[in-house]
Amino acid sequence: MPRTHAMPLRRTALAAGALLAALSLTACDGSTGSGSSDSSAKAKADQPLKLGQPSPETQEVQRYNKTGKFTITPQKVVMGKPADLDELNDKKYKGYTLAWAYVNAKLADGDTPFKGPMIATNVGMQMEGGQQGTRLILLMGGLSSRPADCHDEDTEATWKKGDDHTLCVPFVVPEGRKVAYVLYSKGFSAEPLKWAVE
Repeated sequence: MPRTHAMPLRRTALAAGALLAALSLTACDGSTGSGSSDSSAKAKADQPLKLGQPSPETQEVQRYNKTGKFTITPQKVVMGKPADLDELNDKKYKGYTLAWAYVNAKLADGDTPFKGPMIATNVGMQMEGGQQGTRLILLMGGLSSRPADCHDEDTEATWKKGDDHTLCVPFVVPEGRKVAYVLYSKGFSAEPLKWAVE
């Protein structure tokens, strides 16, 4: 994968969680009462959402000593062309292309008004086979190939409760590889939310 100015998502192992769940069920002496219900609920919660579905719970974002609670809704992924990266004039992008993730965020609760939430830093992309896309951060200017409806995140805007904005995040991905999921990181200790790209 080419090195870009990116903020990769933190990943945690599922194996430890699965082992703990198995131990918990064993400790119930084979009972299939509440333990079975809890397992079913967790399994359902771990199922990927579909693009256009809001996050099942609000996600906390902290900045300027305030905490906002946001509903996150990835809407679509727009694939670019390999030539889109040519203007960066860097051979490391050979064999790669761009994928643009459109994500809506709505300030549902928390400390309001809220200034400058940085939502894009938590957005990720996963390809078929599990490989992560790399978020592309352009330090100066933009790309001429950027879709007309693709807007950068305004990190200094002031949001009121109920405000929502759609941001567009570019990722460098392997050419010819299908994007499987848009991700939203929930921090160090939890698996990211997943939205399946069909």
